[in-house]
Amino acid sequence: MEFLSFIYKYGIWISVPVFLFSVILLVKCIIGVIRIEAESRLISVPLRDRQEINFSESGRVVLCMEGPILSRRFAALKYELTGPDGMAVKSRRAFLRTTTSGFKKATRELRVFDIAFPGRYTFEILGLKGENPSDPEHRMVFTRPHLARTMACIIGIVFTAGLTILSLVLFLMRLVGVK
Repeated sequence: MEFLSFIYKYGIWISVPVFLFSVILLVKCIIGVIRIEAESRLISVPLRDRQEINFSESGRVVLCMEGPILSRRFAALKYELTGPDGMAVKSRRAFLRTTTSGFKKATRELRVFDIAFPGRYTFEILGLKGENPSDPEHRMVFTRPHLARTMACIIGIVFTAGLTILSLVLFLMRLVGVK
């Protein structure tokens, strides 16, 4: 209880530096989420039934759909990736299908592929009706997995936003003289 009394007594002197520090951290966390999203993006291709894709390194990649918010263009589609050796690449449904959305477009994770070795792969979309090559709004995007790093930044955003609000409330309480 003595600790809380100390914080309240010196609230104006404590809240201002904590507020500034938490706003700086909040901005860094928000920029971090945006940077992680941009850095994880590997390849973006138009929505076509069959195309060649070149992966420069092996590892796990996530297939995402990208298009206008609430678009039904991707409904009931199946995706296949065939390696340079002619064998189908092992894949699974994304466990947590995260969605990143802006004001006009959204990106949603669909499948996770395990790329065994670098090379030229054939990507096929089964069930695509009415291929529209002049539709630049719908794309398929391959990314590196980034869920853990994104979640760490989101937890940082929540924590620093709470700290910002608490320091502002403490400052206003001391300024008004709430006892």
